[in-house]
Amino acid sequence: MSVHDGRWVRGRQILVWSLLAVFLLPLAYMLGRSVLRVAPATGTVGTALTLDHYRAVLGGAGFLGFAWNSLLVLVGVVGANVVFSLMAGYAFARYRFPGRRVLFTAILATLMMPKQILMIPILDLMIRFGLQDTLWALILPFAVDGFNVFLLRQFIVNLPPDLEEAARADGASEYQVLTGVVLPLCRPALAVVAINTAVVTWNGFLFPLILTDSAASRTLPVGLALLTQGPFATDWGALMAGSAVSSLPMILLFWAFQKQIIEGLTAGALRE
Repeated sequence: MSVHDGRWVRGRQILVWSLLAVFLLPLAYMLGRSVLRVAPATGTVGTALTLDHYRAVLGGAGFLGFAWNSLLVLVGVVGANVVFSLMAGYAFARYRFPGRRVLFTAILATLMMPKQILMIPILDLMIRFGLQDTLWALILPFAVDGFNVFLLRQFIVNLPPDLEEAARADGASEYQVLTGVVLPLCRPALAVVAINTAVVTWNGFLFPLILTDSAASRTLPVGLALLTQGPFATDWGALMAGSAVSSLPMILLFWAFQKQIIEGLTAGALRE
């Protein structure tokens, strides 16, 4: 290895470790702040370790209810996105129908639109349908996502159609072709859709804050903000403890399915 190559490798390692430190610093602060005792009189953070913040959050009124609401919304949104994205992606990849290009272009255009511009229209629709302040208001508007449709369409386009044609030759219906042939081949891409959607849904704050009013419909991020908001100041130790608890399921999810995530993101690029 030449001196130039050695410097390049060393520089790349420094860059990687620097980026890793940037990503891990907020996590380290969150964990550290959640276990440090705070002086009641002055509010200063000390050095003594304590689990009082975790006890305050986990024992807080409504915490389990908020977590249950988040789980219900997550299951509904993820399930709907997996089903609808698979069907829409398959239709765009395999069928030829009038307006297909225009409709797909419109779906791609939604990827360039910030979600915030949809707040008022979605809120107005939910009020008109009588769904505001219900869990349905957090599920139905997000039952399908343009990126997920695009991802499934690109994945299916790269699949060889021979197996589908063979299944049709054997008398399989379109539903049987989709569920028996295409679905098993799309599992890596569907894993990416499910996990990405789960993370976005679980961590969602803005739309649950706007679309819900009562504690019965609040999700965990909004509920934590309410639980840790005191009369004069925010209990940052409890908020960090709650954030650590709420982030644990998504960390475990990524750790358990990291292989499927990598396969789903790279499978389409590796196919000819």
